[in-house]
Amino acid sequence: MTAAGPLVRHRFETLADASEALAEAIAVRLGTLLREQGSALVAVPGGTTPARFLTALGAHELPWENVTLMPTDERFVAPGDQASNERMIRAAFAPLREGRTPFVSFHNAGDDLAAAAASLDRVLRGLPPLDIVVSGMGADGHVASLFPGETAALSAPASVHAVAASPPDLPPRLSLSPARLHGAGYAALLISGAEKDQVLASAAELPGGFPVGLLLQRREGLDVYWAKT
Repeated sequence: MTAAGPLVRHRFETLADASEALAEAIAVRLGTLLREQGSALVAVPGGTTPARFLTALGAHELPWENVTLMPTDERFVAPGDQASNERMIRAAFAPLREGRTPFVSFHNAGDDLAAAAASLDRVLRGLPPLDIVVSGMGADGHVASLFPGETAALSAPASVHAVAASPPDLPPRLSLSPARLHGAGYAALLISGAEKDQVLASAAELPGGFPVGLLLQRREGLDVYWAKT
């Protein structure tokens, strides 16, 4: 097995500080990518934690028309639903809200979860590897919608790009596959609070026991932006 790359921790007092610093780092990396290859493919998280990061990132002056954005995962709800990650991303990220950035939607693939995952997989199969992935992490160590115990999703073969997930007591979801996340050129994790800090420490000791382990085991390493509060 290829040795894991470095785990680099960036620690901040507040989520606002961590979000601004991560946005600056991603903007710099995007600037380099766009100069070198002309375009970039980026996956970003949903939920509530990333909104400040997305707002700060969107304020940077970049040729956003050459950056294609997608969510790391999406709840299997209508695009306008309050729980939709796409809805949050569009609201927080000005270049997307203003129609200046291409976007890969995980919606509009039908009402059947398995069929929707297969449809999304076909779309993603036609795209290059992710240049950048920014992920959140749950208190159970899940990333995107890869939850502990979701054996089928977590063990999806490398040829699979999108998976369906049905975590207990939560809405069903669509998620980037483990291979898609693991294979990104650069990966960062944005988290806050002592509980998640401890979960990450446990996952670093036993990567196979937590879904976030697939990011910790990347040959290219992982940058963690952690906020105390």
